[in-house]
Amino acid sequence: MEQVLHISAEPISLRVKDAARYMGVKDPDYVRALVDQGYLRARRAPGTKTLLISVQSIHDYLGDRR
Repeated sequence: MEQVLHISAEPISLRVKDAARYMGVKDPDYVRALVDQGYLRARRAPGTKTLLISVQSIHDYLGDRR
């Protein structure tokens, strides 16, 4: 049986403004609020102030709303 490998082009994490666009919201502060409230997982990029939002957590948060 032949195995097929599927490679996703979707990123693992997104910057706040990109996460907002990905979620279909206009205000990046909304995404920051979701992180602060624990609805989205995020981390700082090493050595920077850049906040990276987990794409999987966006999918988990949106559920069937997307």
